Amino acid sequence: MKSISFLVAVLIPLLAISSAHAQSSFDDDARPIRLMSYNIRYDAPTDTPNWTQRRPHMARQIAFFDPDILGVQEALSPMVAYLADHATHYDHYGLGRDDGAQIGETTTVLWRRTRFERISVQTLWCSPTPDRPSKGWDAALPRTVTRVVLRDRTSGRLLDVRNAHLDHVGAVSRERCAALAADLAPAAIDGQTAAVVLLGDFNAGPDSAPYRRVLASGLKDARAISPVVFGPASTFNDFDVAQDNDGVAIDHVFVGQSLSVQRFGVPTDTFAGQVISDHFPLVVDVVQAGR
Repeated sequence: MKSISFLVAVLIPLLAISSAHAQSSFDDDARPIRLMSYNIRYDAPTDTPNWTQRRPHMARQIAFFDPDILGVQEALSPMVAYLADHATHYDHYGLGRDDGAQIGETTTVLWRRTRFERISVQTLWCSPTPDRPSKGWDAALPRTVTRVVLRDRTSGRLLDVRNAHLDHVGAVSRERCAALAADLAPAAIDGQTAAVVLLGDFNAGPDSAPYRRVLASGLKDARAISPVVFGPASTFNDFDVAQDNDGVAIDHVFVGQSLSVQRFGVPTDTFAGQVISDHFPLVVDVVQAGR
């Protein structure tokens, strides 16, 4: 009985999120934009479960939630290729952090081709030399911010998407990288200013300098302003579905003033009792204000 109650409690809100997204597609001008942020955990052969075991479940999970825009972190180029092969209606952009091409983790952004037109793309490194592969301040590893500016093919509105993965060691690097990503001036074309989305793995909770730095830029935490919130407070599980990371979210989605949030969810899907990544994804529906 307990198991049935648990499944009902988990599935009904998630199905509601998915069905609301599908129903809204009948009115393209008012249709929400579904955002998804996902640290998919790099391909470490010693992981349990490893990437080969996890990837078909991840591909199905992404297909179920059917995001319009997906930002992934820790995504090696072959991992991006696998997901792209199983989601052929998306275009994507992201460069390897080690060489600015194929080597190293990426913060790739994928977007629904039929809905969005690519306007411009950019990769920034979290360092004093953001225009080239580099490691900055006290960071243990090179870190990148991927920026993709898109135009909605139906409404003509612009969206300025930034996907970041902040360092897990360097406190100075985290704050500087958060500032780099948040302080970029919104893209503007022909008198229209883009709505801003900043998402990713910040390796920092709400009570932290990087988080406060993003809020100081004028962006808002989508979770904090959503009228509907589902799922655990934490987002890191360390490959244990029961792990709650002391109830602290380190993955976030921030939105600009012209975006309103309809719902925010942290799905905790598993297969054979195992989680799909060591982070749970974030699924957020937003609506862009009129031009």
